[in-house]
Amino acid sequence: MSEVANSLIDGLVDDLKPVKALRPSMGLAVTALLSVATMTAVATLMGVRSDLAMGMADEMFFLRSGILLMLGFATAFTVMNMARPGVGQLSRGWVWALAAASLFPITAGIMSIINTPPVEALRPSQGVECLTVSILSALAIGSGMTTWLRQGAPTSPERAGWLVGIASGALGAAAYNIFCPFNDIYYIGLWFTLPVIISAGLGRLAVPKLIRW
Repeated sequence: MSEVANSLIDGLVDDLKPVKALRPSMGLAVTALLSVATMTAVATLMGVRSDLAMGMADEMFFLRSGILLMLGFATAFTVMNMARPGVGQLSRGWVWALAAASLFPITAGIMSIINTPPVEALRPSQGVECLTVSILSALAIGSGMTTWLRQGAPTSPERAGWLVGIASGALGAAAYNIFCPFNDIYYIGLWFTLPVIISAGLGRLAVPKLIRW
């Protein structure tokens, strides 16, 4: 091998620096901190639902919270593992969480076919507020997740985009849930589903461009 080649190889070796492996737990911690921050912001700026403030929250509040948080963190866990391609298998827990979450819009749809709900049940003005706050919260959470994911090497940016959107949409809706006083299945099926769908679309459009390597 020539001296020029040896010199080139030596130069490349000298420039090598050890890279600290990403830990999915750190990404989940970032996601959790951002989720708590958005929930705190909603509680501070808008308040909390009255029954929750009195320690007597309706059962639907806990069911809705559990489903949204389960979907958000199950999907986030899959996203964080994607930052380390080839390590284990892609988690499918988010699929089951999404199936569970879909029971809300499916139930609302079936009930709407059986008995058309009045406009009052959908509460358009409050629903728009729900959608707006949930999307803004999702953008904050999704931005943090994307920033963390950029440090890794996801081999499927498009799938990562979908999943970041689903996770942040669910967690953003969970943040607004702290304030939302409504328990009607029609309202939940529409206005707590739309943020997840819209965030998933936004994630698919924006995230791949930001994390592609």
